[in-house]
Amino acid sequence: MALALGQAQSAAEIYDHALDTITGTLGNRRASVLLFDGDGVMRFKAWRELSANYRAAVEGHTPWSPGETGAVPLLLPDVETDPGLAPYLPTIRAEGIAAMAMIPLIVGGGVIGKFMVYDDRPRRLTPIEVRTAQAIGAFTAFAISRHRAVEALRTERGLFVGGPTVVFKWRNQPGWPVEYVSPNLMAQFGYSPEQLTSGKIAYASLVHPEDLERVAKEVTEAVAHRLDNFEQQYRVRRSDGEYREIDDFTVVERDGNQVTHFLGYVLDATARNSAAAALRAAERRLYEGQRLESLGILAGGIAHDFNNLLLGVLGNAGMALAELPDDSPARSIVEAIQTAGQRGADLTRQLLAYSGQGKFVLEPVDLSVLVGESGRLLATVIAKTATVDYQLAEGLPRVEADATQLRQVVMNLLTNASDALEDRPGTITVRTYQEQLSSATSDLASGEYVVVEVTDTGVGMDPATLAKVFDPFFTTKFHGRGLGMAAVLGIAKGHRGAIRLESQPGRGTKVRFFLPVGTELPLPVAPPPLRVTAPPAHATVLVVDDEKMVNDVAALILRRAGFKVRQAHNGQVALELLNKERPAIDLVLLDLTMPILSGEATLAKIREQWPELPVLLSSGFSAEGAARDRTASANGFIQKPYRPEALVMLVHATLGLPSSDPARGG
Repeated sequence: MALALGQAQSAAEIYDHALDTITGTLGNRRASVLLFDGDGVMRFKAWRELSANYRAAVEGHTPWSPGETGAVPLLLPDVETDPGLAPYLPTIRAEGIAAMAMIPLIVGGGVIGKFMVYDDRPRRLTPIEVRTAQAIGAFTAFAISRHRAVEALRTERGLFVGGPTVVFKWRNQPGWPVEYVSPNLMAQFGYSPEQLTSGKIAYASLVHPEDLERVAKEVTEAVAHRLDNFEQQYRVRRSDGEYREIDDFTVVERDGNQVTHFLGYVLDATARNSAAAALRAAERRLYEGQRLESLGILAGGIAHDFNNLLLGVLGNAGMALAELPDDSPARSIVEAIQTAGQRGADLTRQLLAYSGQGKFVLEPVDLSVLVGESGRLLATVIAKTATVDYQLAEGLPRVEADATQLRQVVMNLLTNASDALEDRPGTITVRTYQEQLSSATSDLASGEYVVVEVTDTGVGMDPATLAKVFDPFFTTKFHGRGLGMAAVLGIAKGHRGAIRLESQPGRGTKVRFFLPVGTELPLPVAPPPLRVTAPPAHATVLVVDDEKMVNDVAALILRRAGFKVRQAHNGQVALELLNKERPAIDLVLLDLTMPILSGEATLAKIREQWPELPVLLSSGFSAEGAARDRTASANGFIQKPYRPEALVMLVHATLGLPSSDPARGG
């Protein structure tokens, strides 16, 4: 698809490739592409198997506005149950549509249009289908944006060519004496035609000295190779002394084998070349943004699946430790496995942070205090040759942030600055301060921000290195250190902040980490100590997870803690089991990402039939990345991978039971 879109010569080709890809991938026969026009109305641009009546009736309907940020796919698995579609239901029914999904097309963080995917029967796209549709949407949005930019450039070029173009005729003699020049020479370059045709000014004298030798050589080679015409680009001096970039198209005139004259036109291309250069900083930024977004989606998916695997490692290791006596020689081996699994869990948290789906426990944080404390703890890992100058402002407003994540940011910034010194004497300056930003001059929302700034006098980075600094696992060091700046970027995004880098080779690097000032939060209250007891013998937990290993490990943990356990491998089976055995089931442990019937849909049906039944959600994504607004009716959430004791404590707390000691079976 990417290759086809890159070769597309028209918007219609882009739409066709996009629709072929999304219908072929998702197995739908009907889909459409809609884009915002200049008047802000979203209109159909291309479609598959949609009637004119349907298109006319629903055109303009959209949940998003042009350029809106933060848009996410909107899934409508049953059109009959969605109140927002009520005015359009007769038209939708007549079209035979039973379900639909809206996938936003996003460029530079803002919405430019959407994919619509339609089904003839009620159906909800699976998470992997949604992620796939988003990836197709990202490619399509980039191609549309690029096509628009190219068309704008072609229009601009047409305006230049159609505007004042200076026509020349000069003799094939030294200095290129001019025989004719069009009257608009004065308007374009400030010379009268007579100044050139009289010989007072030789055309060669107007060519920039740095370009003259090359231009003369190109003319000589064109004559030697018997070319009928050729093009050149060079700079010409106007009468006011300013040099302008021009395009020169020349036709060779011959008398037999002898070249006698050159005829052609020159066009002032300075503005066009500047626009083309600007279009290339814009395309590059757009490409980088789309690439980072795609990597974020990939990172989130990897972290989710990896967390399921780690749950098997940590869960089984924890249960094995519970069975081993303290003096068992195998105990240290199992503990090593558990430690390795926990390090893997830490890595997946970094992946989730990079994808913007990290779990953040928000609390009021004094950034100056946090940076000062972190700096003292990191003193041993900073190069001995470095002088660290802390300039931490007092009385800064607090930010609502996850302190653990911010400590990781400080650690990354300080260690990077230290490494940049390469064991040479140098200075690392760490500042905190408050800054007012305006959306007119920044891509952040207007308001007050608190900034952590780390500047070093190290080796610096060239533009090529700077462009890759946020790539996962990219490093300039001999040994990589995890996700590094990619994780810092994810943490910034997750806190509605941003990160800015400035660097030049040999002149050091400055990194600024922006966090929005938040409202004051109450200080967290420590929970009361947990008592130790076993659950009632009749307490039963239903474990619902499509990953067999995860399902079996969770069941083993709960049985070991004294609970009875029932198991289901998807939401549909869980509902069938609840219909038969509900009075005997006291709590449901429900995975969010499952085929057939998702955890979100299963939770909704449980709340319809058994609103009082406690439900705990589980996911490899964090709570913030797990459709929190649509799963708020759950009684709790636990992120995979979890340790046995964490699961048991949460189940006890949800059922109103004192905590058990899972390591000893309750």
